[in-house]
Amino acid sequence: MYFPIGWPKVLKIQNRKNCSIRQLICNRDKILFAVLTDDTLLIYYCKPCLLIVLHRRSKDSLDDIGMNELVQWKPDSSSIVVVTSCGFLLLYKVTCETDHKGLYEQVDPPQPNLRRDSAELFMKEVIPPLRLVLEKEISVVGCITSICCIRDELMVTTNRGQVLRYRWDGTLNRDYSVDLNRVPFCLDQHSSKAMPIVETNTFIIDIDYSPLIGGFAVVFNDGRAAFLTAYTLRFDPNQMQGIWAPNIDDAMCGCVNHKFRLITFGRKNSDCVVYSVDELSGGLVLTHRLSVPSQVYPGQVGHVHCLRWSPDSCALAVAWSQGGISLWSTFGALLMCSLSWDYGLNSDLSLHNPLNIHAMEWSAEGYQLWMVKKSDNEATNESDDCVIQLGFVKSAVTVNPCVSHQNHLCLQGEDRLYINLGVGLSQVYTWMGKSAAAGRDSPLSFTSSLVDSKQWVVVQIPSTYSATNWPIRYTCINSVGDKIAVAGRTGLAHFSMTSHKWRLFGNESEEHDMVVSGGLAWWNDYIVAGCYDVNSQTDQLRVYPASSRLANEHMVKVTLATQLLLLDLLIDRLLAFCADGRITIYNISLSKPGNIVTLEIIQGVDMSALCVHPACFVALTLTSLRIEPSRNLPTYKSNFVVNVSGRLLMVNQQDDGNQGEVIQHPTVLASCVENVWSPAKFCKCKPHLTEALWLYCGSHGMRVWLPLFPRHGDNAHTFMSKRIMLHFNLNIYPLAILFEDAILIGAENDTVLYTSDANSPFSLPFCVLERTSQVYLHHILRQLIRRNLGFHAWEIARCCTSLPYFPHSLELLLHEVLEEEATSKEPLPDAQLPSVIEFIQEFPVYLDTVVQCARKTEIALWPYLFSVAGKPTVLFQKCLADNLLDTAASYLIILQNLESSAVSKQYATMLLDSTLNNSKWELSKELVRFLKAIDPNDVECMRAPLLVSSNCRIPQTPPVNGNEEDLSLVLGTAQISRGRSFSTTTTPKINSNTGATDKPTGPQSRTSVTDINLLRRKKSVASVKVDNNREKSKSAEEYFMDVMIERHARRLLSRRKLNSLGSMAAHLDFPLVRWLAKERHRAAIVDHCVAALQDLHKDFQWPYPAINTNQITKSPSLERDRISITDIADPSSQVGDSGYMSYQGHFQRPASSDNHIVTHLQIDERSQMSEPDSLMFADDNEYCCGTSYPWGEIPSQQVLDQLSSQVTTRGSQKSDIQLRYLLQLLTDAGCLQWALLISVLLRDVMAVYRLVNAARSPDQTYEAVYRLKEDIMVLSQWSHIECPGYKPFMAAIQGQIGALNRVLASKLRSNSCSGHIDSSINSTGKNENVTLNTFEQQPTTEEQCPTPRSISPAPSITVQLTEKPSCSIS
Repeated sequence: MYFPIGWPKVLKIQNRKNCSIRQLICNRDKILFAVLTDDTLLIYYCKPCLLIVLHRRSKDSLDDIGMNELVQWKPDSSSIVVVTSCGFLLLYKVTCETDHKGLYEQVDPPQPNLRRDSAELFMKEVIPPLRLVLEKEISVVGCITSICCIRDELMVTTNRGQVLRYRWDGTLNRDYSVDLNRVPFCLDQHSSKAMPIVETNTFIIDIDYSPLIGGFAVVFNDGRAAFLTAYTLRFDPNQMQGIWAPNIDDAMCGCVNHKFRLITFGRKNSDCVVYSVDELSGGLVLTHRLSVPSQVYPGQVGHVHCLRWSPDSCALAVAWSQGGISLWSTFGALLMCSLSWDYGLNSDLSLHNPLNIHAMEWSAEGYQLWMVKKSDNEATNESDDCVIQLGFVKSAVTVNPCVSHQNHLCLQGEDRLYINLGVGLSQVYTWMGKSAAAGRDSPLSFTSSLVDSKQWVVVQIPSTYSATNWPIRYTCINSVGDKIAVAGRTGLAHFSMTSHKWRLFGNESEEHDMVVSGGLAWWNDYIVAGCYDVNSQTDQLRVYPASSRLANEHMVKVTLATQLLLLDLLIDRLLAFCADGRITIYNISLSKPGNIVTLEIIQGVDMSALCVHPACFVALTLTSLRIEPSRNLPTYKSNFVVNVSGRLLMVNQQDDGNQGEVIQHPTVLASCVENVWSPAKFCKCKPHLTEALWLYCGSHGMRVWLPLFPRHGDNAHTFMSKRIMLHFNLNIYPLAILFEDAILIGAENDTVLYTSDANSPFSLPFCVLERTSQVYLHHILRQLIRRNLGFHAWEIARCCTSLPYFPHSLELLLHEVLEEEATSKEPLPDAQLPSVIEFIQEFPVYLDTVVQCARKTEIALWPYLFSVAGKPTVLFQKCLADNLLDTAASYLIILQNLESSAVSKQYATMLLDSTLNNSKWELSKELVRFLKAIDPNDVECMRAPLLVSSNCRIPQTPPVNGNEEDLSLVLGTAQISRGRSFSTTTTPKINSNTGATDKPTGPQSRTSVTDINLLRRKKSVASVKVDNNREKSKSAEEYFMDVMIERHARRLLSRRKLNSLGSMAAHLDFPLVRWLAKERHRAAIVDHCVAALQDLHKDFQWPYPAINTNQITKSPSLERDRISITDIADPSSQVGDSGYMSYQGHFQRPASSDNHIVTHLQIDERSQMSEPDSLMFADDNEYCCGTSYPWGEIPSQQVLDQLSSQVTTRGSQKSDIQLRYLLQLLTDAGCLQWALLISVLLRDVMAVYRLVNAARSPDQTYEAVYRLKEDIMVLSQWSHIECPGYKPFMAAIQGQIGALNRVLASKLRSNSCSGHIDSSINSTGKNENVTLNTFEQQPTTEEQCPTPRSISPAPSITVQLTEKPSCSIS
């Protein structure tokens, strides 16, 4: 409600160092402040804060009648009285000199650069020149203890037990003076016996008067407190009676709340007690206590030294004797406490509190709290008292309750507004659109979206308006949140959030002639204001259009009989409450010719029968709610709720349409009500939340008047109530309610300390304001379940399942019940936890709710929770059955603490198997780490590598390091190594002195480079050495986990899911190269290469290459340009290169003859380049089966670039990185078939050449090379028939079939010499046997091989093309 903001301002008081400040007090209008010191009386103007009068008494006067003690204003501010320590009353006459226009006159200097050029620098407020004249010095018998003003008289209490009544002319009204010994006191006015005070030396030390309560709150010197009242407001001593405040004997001070009719007493134990007057018995009834919670400050703060209610009676400021202040709402909600502020690490508030407040007073509208700060210097015995001003912002609901219908937060300060539009369903603006409300073009249109923002929009009120109309009294914001209206001392202004412009009255006389009273409201694009017209001296109800110029010529007005006090507007109904106690309800509409607003009276209600002063009406709220709610859209009726001094009454209209003067008796809904929220619209999908009435009752918490809809077709239990009042406590102070979103919106304070230097003006903390929110759904559900209304709770929860925080609400529900019941020291007769568990089981998030609640509570509470919710093992298995793997992982923490280690390992292994099956790699990684850490013996030991046979020639490598993880399939970063690497984990260490040999100078240089590459390969593929001791130490569980991971890897590879396989290896640090090397002759075999290639396209979302056949024409270069295969490796070629295994030497272009015969080069058999008898790219018309070899040469680079330019865009960069990384791993592992498929997918010619070169390795079997050759031929045929986009690439690699034929012949020859020929090859058929025999007759050296044009085609090739149609190219 009230929140401090900014730094406290220090007011420099012209005071002597040896004088202390006694008191400060303002007049009734809160415009003038009187500051009283030991010898001086100062009067300040409040805004701007300027000194007007300083009156210092002479030393003789101080010696004769004593120093100043107390000060009090006359209600009309024409006089002021000062009480001295010797019992004298000094009456001063306050006069204003009419000769002067103002006390201060601002004059610009003659220098042009020093003159004012901004409106903020001109002080438009006229400071009155006041004069103090001492009229009388009145001697009072006895010592004066306190004074207060009652109409035109002063009530003066003395230490002789008397209450003297002095007139302001200095005469004593003896007939109405009161002797306390003659006043009867009792606990109430009916049942108890009244007895006068019999104790001697009993007198009043503090007194405060309230005309709305009809009496005085008094505090006696013995600690007792009472309420003095009489039958008439004249307070005849013979009719006065005292009512004791029960159960209080240590009262220190007291004050009254006029609007809510409350009496507050401060106690010696630092608490405050608040009483109200019982209307039946007349006694004082305790409403609530104000006690600082131990969470805020656990120490002692001393007795209550001062109490002050805010001008609107919505906040109470409390100061303690040992320092510190606090702010409380009307019914006891703690808004602010300085004891919890940040004063630095070296500050001990128990020894010294920087805020030692001696006196307080609120300024106009409660925007500032003036405080006297005591700062005694014990070393010099001097007083450094000062006056500080603490600024506040407050909710607009405090003075303008009609804004409670809005979802937006609006806090108003003395010169600015704090708006928060980013809560719940707020407006997101976009350019261009039409304003439906105004029917005109609007620069902005808006749409609703669920957003959450804690940012405040600070709207500065223009100085041209606030300079002459301070303070701002009323503010309101429309339902959309794009327009704001404010009203100050006179006039009004409105602001557009979209255009960021203010609109003021063009005519200042029109602005000064109207005073807004009663409130402001928005109706569509119109401002509705209750005001007082100074010229005609009448009260009016005015409507101004926001789209037109702010002037009286555009307004619509309705004259009222008396002053308007409260205003409320809902849809098209306008409610006006006036000072005569009458409520008038209008129907507001637009007349079509000219869009003129019309106000039509539809009902008048006289509220004088309540016998309550109109000023005690806190709020009147229009609502469409009914005592008997309906699921259907309610027909609009003029129902309203009335807050009378905290008691909430509902006026329910007749359903027969007879809305006359006589209505039903109001229904009392609740007491101690501060704020009321009623939904502005009804939502059929959420009837419970939008048919509820919300009440905030301070320390009593939040209350909601909830409808109870019967079941469809259920006519039983008609005797049950249709509504129920639920109550629960909150952690925030609510300022707005989002009914459909089930959120409460509020604000809270925080402090920032900038310096701890006590001499700095910034030594006090800086107060900042934050918006807060709280979900309230779980509170409602719990209260309904407690009352055995589970069906209604289920209906409400079912309507809210779409909310993103619905699972969190169920978790809060379970957590609160568990904490309360599990920590209870007494046995619970009716435990609520089983009912809550049964309720949550109705929703799919039950398993997750239980485990999340358990993980956020203490382990000691788990047995009680799972004794009701079920065993954790059963819940875990249910999660596995429902495939809730993340939830099951959360249950492992529970099982680890409640079950044995063996059970935890067992269930963790089961979950790991499920996560691997569902490709939950992050979760699998955490489970692997969990399994390794669950046994203390396995924490320090490293995971043992898998046993790999030495014939694989794969190095035993440590886990993947951080650099290689950057290349993983998950991260997909482009920072990959382009160097040759045969290991996925480590880089082979090559001596740096070999760099000189890397410079090729011809064929020998190229051969030497190849030898160096082979040397590097041999070093990186050293045989695996098995550590037997470490293998023996591996636990059975870890071995089983490794077997499980390998099984899943084998399953992924057999299902051709390389993307998932790579992700699993990246997350689980799986030695993929080593495992692939072991599986290359088993799971890594590709049976259907075309299907596998198609699966790769789908798995990596890689588009198929496409070629535009219309743009491809037969060019002479296709027949003429025949070059060596070495041109393919030209860096400028568009045919890709993976870069991992790039050839590091230089190619030489051989000389070509007229017959296009390629000069044969002396190339080592181990070279990475293929043999020169490569297959030539031939067009379909040029190919024929016969004696001529169809593939003698390959197309030139220009032809390949022309064809590759037709290829469509490639896949994503992440997929490209993943595929190239997999290509490196598969090549290192010797999985030639998969490496070929990825090379084809990437259209990487050089990668295919390197694969053919790798096929020569002794590790590659005859069968593997044969399958590689078959895959190339099958893919070539498939590309010619089904996927022409691959034809250019397949033409470029056709020459490798001949190279593979020679590799096959070489391997077959080596196998026949050793006498080991695979039986599977012998059993493949007759054609294959012929092929093997013909390969044995091939020459063994390249010198014996003729040129491609002079040799007949190999018989094996002929047999394959003629008898295996699947491999032929037609």
